[in-house]
Amino acid sequence: MKKIFYLLLLLFIFTGFSSSAQQDKFNFYRVDNLKSKVIWKCDKHNGLIKLKAGGFVLEDKMPVGGLFVIDMHSIKDLDMDPKQFGTAVLIFENTLKNEFFEADKYPYAYFDLQEVQNIKGDLYQLTGDFTLHGITNCLTFTAHIKIEGNTLTMTSDKFSIDRTDWGIYRMSPKRPYQDDENGWTVQDKIVLKISLIAHKE
Repeated sequence: MKKIFYLLLLLFIFTGFSSSAQQDKFNFYRVDNLKSKVIWKCDKHNGLIKLKAGGFVLEDKMPVGGLFVIDMHSIKDLDMDPKQFGTAVLIFENTLKNEFFEADKYPYAYFDLQEVQNIKGDLYQLTGDFTLHGITNCLTFTAHIKIEGNTLTMTSDKFSIDRTDWGIYRMSPKRPYQDDENGWTVQDKIVLKISLIAHKE
């Protein structure tokens, strides 16, 4: 059943496939990529990453699953003024894409939402597999989910991940580069907040 459900979700997200039989049982909400984002903060920097595709599946108005594709080439820095620090912003963003996340090799990150538990009211605990940098780990966080008409909004609480759990060791205090004469490091903790808007199909 899990495999069939997952295949239907993939078909829905990437081809728009749906059938009246499935609509009778499930409701599909497609993520609005232009209005959805992942907000990140690490050390003194913060920014956002855009989604490539994604969708929720609801059964009896209850989220039961989802799949979300994050475009790692879309990483943006927001704490530096591009008009004043244009070159620095460009170098920093390219460093994140090419040296930290190796976006050419791993262009997308994926979150496969597998379990949703209602805590209270519109607050839910979401658990799923998060694939980043070619490595998959279980990820759990809390989020507020609301449905108004044909629109679903999800705003997560802030949560953190350790980038080294996904094999990202560039300038990590755990594994500093021996040839780095300055001894610069970047903290391993990345704070994330997810903001999604999805529409019923």
